[in-house]
Amino acid sequence: MRKAIQQSISEPCNKRGLARQQKFLETAEELFLTSGYANTSVNEVVRLSGGSLGTLYRLFGNKLGLFEAVFKRLAMNFFSELEEGVVWSDDVEKSLMTFGRHMQSVVLKHDGIAIYRLVLMENNDDQKEIQRIYYKYGPQVGIEMLASYLREQVRLNKIAPINADIAATQFIEMVKGLFVNRLLFGEDISEEEVEIALVQGVQIFMKGISK
Repeated sequence: MRKAIQQSISEPCNKRGLARQQKFLETAEELFLTSGYANTSVNEVVRLSGGSLGTLYRLFGNKLGLFEAVFKRLAMNFFSELEEGVVWSDDVEKSLMTFGRHMQSVVLKHDGIAIYRLVLMENNDDQKEIQRIYYKYGPQVGIEMLASYLREQVRLNKIAPINADIAATQFIEMVKGLFVNRLLFGEDISEEEVEIALVQGVQIFMKGISK
């Protein structure tokens, strides 16, 4: 069984080291999204970004560690926008609309589908770990973020008692699940139908959780 990737990764200790790490991450992100995981080599990352192979391995451990750092960075950028106080409010319906629209804006765009295709469809030795990384930093965080909000609304007696984790998963799937497979297989979707799915999803969900 392949060992789990190491959690301890060396951190750069100066501005030059931070700049090098950033360049590795930016280059690797572009290669992973355009070429996939299997077709991206750490040698190519080094060639395009500069630095040395030794520095890359010291910072990230291996190719899988580099992928984890890239995806964690993408996920943190996405979810940090939801934690800045612009999403969650006392208005449950408005909060769901804002959260759902933000999910759609990322998951259903080109890069979101490219990551999902990499996670779902590639066949390589690291695939099981790639899927674990994707779920840990992506869906699991989004589900817990919405579930935490729903649990608080239950506590405040604003919505009916529910299994918040299951409800959060159901809501996210309602607003994005309809379109992911279509995009994976090359179909076009319109902004209008994405908005309809969001509005209807929120309406259906609100009816289900209303007291």
